[in-house]
Amino acid sequence: GGTVNAAMKRLMLAHALAHFDRAIFLVGEHNARSRRALEKIGAILTDRRQRTVLAGREIVHVIYAIDRAGFAAGPLGGA
Repeated sequence: GGTVNAAMKRLMLAHALAHFDRAIFLVGEHNARSRRALEKIGAILTDRRQRTVLAGREIVHVIYAIDRAGFAAGPLGGA
């Protein structure tokens, strides 16, 4: 959550969005900390879910997305 973390997120998203229209993130459905972090940088929760079986247990991921315009308008885009 510090300045180095924000700088790394900014660099990674800027690089990804220079080559693709949007970046998507799969996050564990109950991972509140990661979900809040994505929302804080401007990612939008989609209505999509992905179910995976891992070690005999079903894991549900929610999918967030951020596009070029959302990134540019968000807290990491202008820095």
